[in-house]
Amino acid sequence: MKLPLPDTMAARALALLVVGLAVTHLVSNLFYATDRESALLTAGGGSVIQWVATTGAFADAVAPDEWSKVIAASNSADRFVTITDDPVVDISTGTDWRGAALQRELGRHVPAERLENYRIAFAPTRIVPQALSYWATQGGSETPKELILVSLRLNSDKWLNVATPVQAPPQFFSKRLWLSMAVMLIAVTLISVLIVRRMTEPLKHLSQAAEKLGTDVQGPAIPETGPQEVRRTAQAFNVMQNRIRRFVEDRTQMLGAIAHDLGTPITRLRLRAEFVEDTGLRGKILRDLDDMQHMVASTLAFIREDAASEPQATVDLRSLLGRVCDDIKDAGGDVELAEIERWVLIDCRPIALRRALGNLIENAVKYGEAARVSVRLEAGRVLILIDDRGPGIPRDRREGVFQPFHRLEDSRNRETGGTGLGLAVARTIVCAHGGDITLNNRPEGGLRAQLRLPRIVRTAAEPDKGKDAAVSSPVNAAGKYRFSWKTAGRDPHPVAKGRKMPIQRGLDTCLPEGRTTQWKTL
Repeated sequence: MKLPLPDTMAARALALLVVGLAVTHLVSNLFYATDRESALLTAGGGSVIQWVATTGAFADAVAPDEWSKVIAASNSADRFVTITDDPVVDISTGTDWRGAALQRELGRHVPAERLENYRIAFAPTRIVPQALSYWATQGGSETPKELILVSLRLNSDKWLNVATPVQAPPQFFSKRLWLSMAVMLIAVTLISVLIVRRMTEPLKHLSQAAEKLGTDVQGPAIPETGPQEVRRTAQAFNVMQNRIRRFVEDRTQMLGAIAHDLGTPITRLRLRAEFVEDTGLRGKILRDLDDMQHMVASTLAFIREDAASEPQATVDLRSLLGRVCDDIKDAGGDVELAEIERWVLIDCRPIALRRALGNLIENAVKYGEAARVSVRLEAGRVLILIDDRGPGIPRDRREGVFQPFHRLEDSRNRETGGTGLGLAVARTIVCAHGGDITLNNRPEGGLRAQLRLPRIVRTAAEPDKGKDAAVSSPVNAAGKYRFSWKTAGRDPHPVAKGRKMPIQRGLDTCLPEGRTTQWKTL
């Protein structure tokens, strides 16, 4: 099972840093707790060894019948003393690391020749019943859980036994540990967020520039800042972008020059064709020249579109589609635009996008009898659907129709098959906007062209109220007027200009429903 990881480099670096610091803090606290426990144990063992040596010397100096007084004087809340025939400390007691630490401490305080008279161990209180009973009778004194046991052989072969509680080490998982960890992690996280964000900012610029390069090779160079590796990457990216830009410009200039230069010989041939006496032959030559002239013009248009630098603007897609559909209707095309209930404001090159939409809808009308246009919204994207009632396109030929001068119609007649540049121009425009066009046959018959655009600025039923706002659109839904409106907490006052026709024709799409308007004709 793979652990879920943050999706961004900054988040991953921050998570790695925080987790690493938390683990380091826990491990260091574990070592600290272990060392502190060892220090408390050896300190307690050293003090009890010294006390046992002193008490043993005193016990050897008095008569055995005085030992009871020595024991009574020695017993206290933190010490239990007995004198027995056998040692309380068994040889096998305390074989863990704490017992070994006490043995080392014993060697530090007792001369080597007297070590055989001492036994020291670390043991739970429950294995020393006398000590357990003793602390149970001590009022207000809590029975210790663990003891340091020391047995000393007296000169009379009796054993002086001392049991003293071990000072409890601090709890590892204590409130203090969690508090210190929380304070450390919060402080480190706040500082790390600033540092990591600053370190990854150049990568964000690089990612944005790489994404934009696919739609606009004329974009500005990215700043060469950050660590050395990032600076080198940014520098290499800028060099690559300049090379691509020069390649595109050189190709465009070359093709444009070729297409332009072909115009002169075509014109000369047209003039010379007028001197051909055979009327039928002259007509064929002129038709061929017309085809050549049209192909040259189409090629120039395609090249101009590929290298276009029209500025972007925020427009209402509903109005833009309305004009395109109305223009085709005026030319006799069967076009139906489904109702779009809300404003869809997008960033685009309006003239270029209108041309792409026009090419797609005209193709649907020309080859599919009729076109039905609708709009869907998909999580930050807008999807324009253009359906027709034609025969569709075979699956293996759908991608080929986007190639320049590729035609499905085999007769090579420009009137029936066109020049094969319409869909190529449309895809070039849409790709320059960061979108794409796909073609699919519908189950009920006909072809569906799906045009996806990624940049939705805002969707709304009506403009914002109570604050300054401005929205512009090149055309209204009827396709007859340019208009703009501004509002500052009051009803908008549109300004429109166009042909002398009833301005109210486009009111339903130009302004939100229910607004009282005042129109000024220019």
